[in-house]
Amino acid sequence: MEEKKRRLLTSQDPAAVDDTGESAAEDTGESAPPGSRSAKGPTRVKPLSTVSVAWRIVAPAVAFVILTCGQFLNTNDFFPLGSLTQYATAKDLNGTVNSTCIEAQFPGEDEPRRLGFNTATVGIERGDVESQLDRVIAHPALMQSMADSYARLHPNEPKPETMILCRTTTQLQNGLAVGEPEQTTLATWEVR
Repeated sequence: MEEKKRRLLTSQDPAAVDDTGESAAEDTGESAPPGSRSAKGPTRVKPLSTVSVAWRIVAPAVAFVILTCGQFLNTNDFFPLGSLTQYATAKDLNGTVNSTCIEAQFPGEDEPRRLGFNTATVGIERGDVESQLDRVIAHPALMQSMADSYARLHPNEPKPETMILCRTTTQLQNGLAVGEPEQTTLATWEVR
């Protein structure tokens, strides 16, 4: 407190005081004359360069344009700047829940086998296929890459003969699943 009073009375620059509370002038045995400024002078703020200002304006503007396009196109292709519609709608508690699935028919097996719809099994996440489901249904040859990924990721397993893109529909009643899910085949592809 005494130091603060002394600085006020002598108009000493606080920046001239070191961490111990001693002024630089006291270290040298000299005293700054009243009304004079220290040798350090006031700290000057360096303005941003034109490039720094430009990227701070351009980056949010580009993000805003992508976000706006995602909203109007109603797509999640620009994730995380898309419309994210999966989080924007309420689910009817007495409606249905659709889930896309993938199955494969293997040689020597009577029934198709359900595969995990993830990168560790078929090389792609279910959500990535669901976001372009119409395209995959129109062009089932796109499932060839899933068959190839399965063969690459499971070298000790037989190669699938047929890939089946399917959908399960679960009926809800008061928000709870009732009955067995109904399965629909969306597309099939004979693996090459």
